[in-house]
Amino acid sequence: MILVSSDERDLKALTSDLSIRHGSRVAAVAADVLEGDAYLDRVADTVYGIGGLDGLLFPLGASVEADDASLDPTLLVAVTRINYHAIVSATIRFLPELRRRPRAAVVGFGSVAALRGRGRNVAYAAAKRALQSFFESLRHACADSQIMVQFYILGFMETEQARSLPGWMPKGDPAALSRRVCRDLDRDVGVVYHPQFWRPIAGAVRHKPWSIFKHMRL
Repeated sequence: MILVSSDERDLKALTSDLSIRHGSRVAAVAADVLEGDAYLDRVADTVYGIGGLDGLLFPLGASVEADDASLDPTLLVAVTRINYHAIVSATIRFLPELRRRPRAAVVGFGSVAALRGRGRNVAYAAAKRALQSFFESLRHACADSQIMVQFYILGFMETEQARSLPGWMPKGDPAALSRRVCRDLDRDVGVVYHPQFWRPIAGAVRHKPWSIFKHMRL
């Protein structure tokens, strides 16, 4: 197992915890995706140092407060890189390695914020929607292989990022999501909503007439 994170201190703690608790062989790469694709060279060195890999999981994402249609160009590039480009680049880099494996998985994570374009979270939603389209294409491209391509569309999760949300708004349990992802790694689940109650809500939002949707403050 290889963990990649920009937070070196937390990375070391998590690596030690997993190694001790589960007896797993865990390697770590402290890298920031904003530094460009050069970080992939360090990841690749670690991958081949442990004998290859058989899966990619991307619990990666970030948003900013002032993400409207006038977002600063520098922030726009950062949001797009974190939520889309870095994931696509890593997948393309290691896909040949995964194709050589008898079984492999690529798991991406989207957001209900990308269900429909709106005046807030503009860059974040656009990047997440592009990511979902990429995973759909990847799943089609890998349909004749042993690679399971999965995409989880997440509702609001009980994380630091959701602390500012109203208390009445239901939030998903990250631990439950982790168990579900691990359980279904070998299954062709395709696109999954988590929590599941977001699936019918997503359908309603997508099909809401524009004359009504434009007045909604989401």
